[in-house]
Amino acid sequence: MTLNLREKLHKTVDDIPSTRLETTLRFLELLATAPEDSDVEPEETWLLANGTLKQMVDEIKDAPPPVDDWRKHLHDL
Repeated sequence: MTLNLREKLHKTVDDIPSTRLETTLRFLELLATAPEDSDVEPEETWLLANGTLKQMVDEIKDAPPPVDDWRKHLHDL
């Protein structure tokens, strides 16, 4: 069974367009090296692998700092 999965993976990687290959391999590397008990979702890993997560963080650099107590924050306004 394991050999069939490896063969299928090799065939699938061969079918990936070259424009997506680097991102896809980075995604697989992140999945392979993540601890099994991590609670990171595959979608988050994909955002990290393709650079979207960094772009999202960079876009909010002017955002206000996080607020721990929203009720107090709103009351102070």
